[in-house]
Amino acid sequence: MDEVAPARTRARSAVLTTLLVVLTQFALLVYVYHLDDDVARQHAAYARVSGILSTLGSQPEPQVASSSGRAVQNLVDSGIADGPAVRMTELYNTWISDTSDTVALEDLRAETNRIGEDIAADQARTDLVAAGVLAALLIIVCLGWFVWFRRLVRRHRVMERALTHKQALDDSEQRLLSLVRNSADLILVLDHDSSVSFASPSSATVLGWEPERLLGRRLVDMLPSEDAATLARHLVTQREGDHDLQVRLGHADGRTLVLEGSLTNLADDPSVRGWVLTLRDVTDRQSLQEQLAQQAFHDQLTGLANRQLLTDRLGHALARQVRRAEPLSVLVCDLDDFKHLNDSRGHSAGDQLLVEVGVRLLRALRPGDTAARLGGDEFAVLLEGSDAAQAEKVARRVQELLSEPFLVEGASLSLRASIGIAEAAPGTSTGDEVLRNADVAMYWAKDRGKSTVAVYESGLHALALEKMAIRGELQVAIREQQFVLHYQPTVNLATETITGFEALVRWQHPLRGLLPPATFIPIAEQSGLIVPLGEWVLREACHAAVTMQTPVQHPTIAVNIAAQQVVQNDFVDLVIDALEDAGLEPQQLTLEITESMLLDDMAGAIERLAALRSIGVHVAIDDFGTGYSSLSYLSRLPVDILKVDKSFVDEVCSGSHGASVTEAIIAMGRTMRLTTVAEGVELPEQAAWLQGAACTMGQGYLWSQPVELAAAHHLLRSGVPRQRLRTEIPRPNRIRRPTTGRG
Repeated sequence: MDEVAPARTRARSAVLTTLLVVLTQFALLVYVYHLDDDVARQHAAYARVSGILSTLGSQPEPQVASSSGRAVQNLVDSGIADGPAVRMTELYNTWISDTSDTVALEDLRAETNRIGEDIAADQARTDLVAAGVLAALLIIVCLGWFVWFRRLVRRHRVMERALTHKQALDDSEQRLLSLVRNSADLILVLDHDSSVSFASPSSATVLGWEPERLLGRRLVDMLPSEDAATLARHLVTQREGDHDLQVRLGHADGRTLVLEGSLTNLADDPSVRGWVLTLRDVTDRQSLQEQLAQQAFHDQLTGLANRQLLTDRLGHALARQVRRAEPLSVLVCDLDDFKHLNDSRGHSAGDQLLVEVGVRLLRALRPGDTAARLGGDEFAVLLEGSDAAQAEKVARRVQELLSEPFLVEGASLSLRASIGIAEAAPGTSTGDEVLRNADVAMYWAKDRGKSTVAVYESGLHALALEKMAIRGELQVAIREQQFVLHYQPTVNLATETITGFEALVRWQHPLRGLLPPATFIPIAEQSGLIVPLGEWVLREACHAAVTMQTPVQHPTIAVNIAAQQVVQNDFVDLVIDALEDAGLEPQQLTLEITESMLLDDMAGAIERLAALRSIGVHVAIDDFGTGYSSLSYLSRLPVDILKVDKSFVDEVCSGSHGASVTEAIIAMGRTMRLTTVAEGVELPEQAAWLQGAACTMGQGYLWSQPVELAAAHHLLRSGVPRQRLRTEIPRPNRIRRPTTGRG
């Protein structure tokens, strides 16, 4: 369309130029016509004069003389040159005064001939001029037609392009209109006050409103105040270009939609004259993003903050602490024996318990505090504006709430928690450091006993870090099987022959050397790593026991089992699988358990141990007398071996109370038809005393310390060193019965 106006101007110029050329041509033609007419008139007058003069004689008739005079006058008046006209008149007058004068007549004729020649020359010039004018006119006409034709062609092309462009615009507008009508996006045209002047048909599907219901309404009145202010600001300040924005708009069914799009200022476009707002429904995407953010920064089970969100908030809190000079503390809370409870009750119950722990944890905190689940059964709390003393009060409150019974799947469960507290030193602590210190304090709390609170102290930091390092290295050790088993024989006190071995695990650390179980077993039990470690020990011991079997010797193998193993639902299957994998008879395996571990899940322990006892596996209670079991518990357990703890054996020859307790344990075992094994026998006198008390077997350094498998094979072949037991052994102290009034 931009080429049409100049084309029209050029067309007008071409018309004016053509008119000017035509007028010029007409003027030239008129000039040539008049010029030729004058020459013709002169030639006619000359011919008449010449004809008359040629007939005259010496005595012309008067009529002839008179006609010759008129002819001469016509010739003079025809427009010949002044000089010839004057001479012609003078010569005629001379002749007419004396018509007999032949000389004058000849002079007149000669002048007439000269005039005729001049007229002929003028005629030739006139013809030449006329030919030139006609040629020029022809050239001008041709050029004019050529120029006009070119301009006509050019104008045609311009008009053709203009029409093509207009058609393209029309097609584009039609396509745009079709796109607008069929677009899934909502398209609105707004006036300066946000009034809707156009709404696309998609408003019915996006908003549930027909376009007619939106026309004339102010969009800012339909938006939340924050979004309305943003839109109004753009309508005032945005001059050009697009601007992305997101608004919330109500659907006809009452839902609130999240719409995202762009605002374009087309107020200067005559075809629009407004702001074009294009919006698409991103409610589902926004919801998904919020869910992803929730998943990224919150624990999926409890809904509490996760480690990442806690670390982020802790970093910001430390920055605020520098500006405000306020205290800041972090609590790390670990549920005591949760893994045991989770394994015994099932993961579903454990998950419900963790959710309820999160709820109670929030009840103990202020609205601005952050509670997070770090993983497993470990939680953390961020307390801004609280020093260590105030944080300790919060920790006690948490323990108080957690001590209240939990009702999970119809069962009442109790929990205890060990809590570590670390106060951030202003300007000197990082988030990782504060969390690590609180974690260290939590380990101190566990070392002191369950359900305790410990505040971080820098003096004990190295020891705690050492334990934490061992915990991390223990995971690698289990994965890489850095453990070895040593075997300590169990000896029949009467025959001093080996009846079996107890498998004792050692850690062959690549840097620390051979580590005793006391170094890592408590850590393994606290972390739950005792389960995979215990499985490895069981399988390895079963394989070792198979190598010890001979046609005449059938030693048993005893394996210590932790509480976390017994509560596993697949514990029975695991033991059977280990026996079958090694090819060991069930009668050759003894599982050693402690008294205290049975108190946590007595019913489950009895069920699983009874199942194993029914296939021939022996069950022994280790360290008997140091725990809390009663005779009623003992009578219910499917055990066939009692192991007397070393602390009692150490005192059997001293005449102290320990000897009486040992004698009572042995007597009780005999009454219940249980085999008794005395642990930690180091002296011949102890062995003699135990034999005299009818203890069945003994175990200790008196016969052998724990040895490697090859040495155990050697002991089986050669036997343990026989001791010269005193034939007269001190009689065991009898329990002094209280006297009664009846004598």
